[in-house]
Amino acid sequence: MVQTLLAVLVCLILAYTISEFFRRFGLPRVVGQVGAGLLLSLLIIKYEIFTIEDFTILSFLADIGVILLFYYVGLETDFKAFTKNLNTSLLDSAFNTFLPLVGGFLVMRYLFHFELLPSVIIGVSLAVSAQSVSVDILEELKMLKSKIGNLIISIGAVDDMVELILVTILLSLVNFAGKAQSFSGLLIDVSIFILLVFVAKIWLIPFLLKVFRREHSSTSRFMGSVIIVFLMAFLSEILGVGVLIGAMITGMIVRQTIFKDVHVSNREEYDIARSTHIIAFGFLVPLFFVWIGLNVDLSLVATSLDLILAFVLIAFVGTIGGTMIATLIRGGTFKEGLILGWGLNPKGDVELVIASLALESGIITAQIFTALVLMSLITTIVSPIVFKRLVKS
Repeated sequence: MVQTLLAVLVCLILAYTISEFFRRFGLPRVVGQVGAGLLLSLLIIKYEIFTIEDFTILSFLADIGVILLFYYVGLETDFKAFTKNLNTSLLDSAFNTFLPLVGGFLVMRYLFHFELLPSVIIGVSLAVSAQSVSVDILEELKMLKSKIGNLIISIGAVDDMVELILVTILLSLVNFAGKAQSFSGLLIDVSIFILLVFVAKIWLIPFLLKVFRREHSSTSRFMGSVIIVFLMAFLSEILGVGVLIGAMITGMIVRQTIFKDVHVSNREEYDIARSTHIIAFGFLVPLFFVWIGLNVDLSLVATSLDLILAFVLIAFVGTIGGTMIATLIRGGTFKEGLILGWGLNPKGDVELVIASLALESGIITAQIFTALVLMSLITTIVSPIVFKRLVKS
């Protein structure tokens, strides 16, 4: 117990310290959290601090963190955001998502000769953007209500929904590939899951929310929401769909249920989202990103330089180039497209989850995983710096 507490304590201290160091230079916290894991992954340190039992416990805490992360993504998914700058957002989203996705797939499949599923996973990982990082940058520059800020947020909202569909399909494929299951069996399980979601939306989740709010306590509401998301995640995993899809859909249903129920105040949704955010991003999600860094084999960097370079080029050219093309098509200026592209370019959350699950399932190698993590770090470090300079100029 003491050894495990020490291991968790070291992870949290390093994650916080390095994150705060990077924050002073205007970089997102996720860079410091993954960086802490990379530092701990050094062989000199790794096996001095961590035992096999420590790794098992850290892996479990990281898994819980990812479940709450996807639940929070579901809670924050606002369908009304689609109506704002919808035509612009759809055009930009189509180009800045599918250009890196298709480019990544084709390059990996036909230039590097990877199998079909790893190529798809890499393509989606290169296409997914970190909207939370973009919002942090806008808040720091006080640009949330500016024209550029509104466009980035609305395009990001549409990106999130497009990527939500892509990630849902991809996670289902990853889960399917990791199990000895026929395609017909998968279709049956998915059909049962859809029926479960329908029942949960119509009866189960509204009923449970009413039960847990009887005490009129933020604590009971949060505990109830955790019970609901773990129940749905457990059932979705049994049905072969995957815990993350269950968690994300649960968050979306909880949000819709609260906003549609006239007897429930918006404060209740705020309480649940705020409590989830504090527990997840204050404790468990940082451990997940540390865990990501711990699983990177830095000795593979030298042999992965071609992959890293390819991933970085596709991510930058695909996202920024796609946004610029869309901006020019709708009559915007070159500089507007360039600023929007850099603002939407950071990676570093959902794609790391995808890469981690694919590594655990044996679909991608440690070499590909290392290249994807380093690609995420490079885009998340470089993009805010360039974006700020373009805006200030």
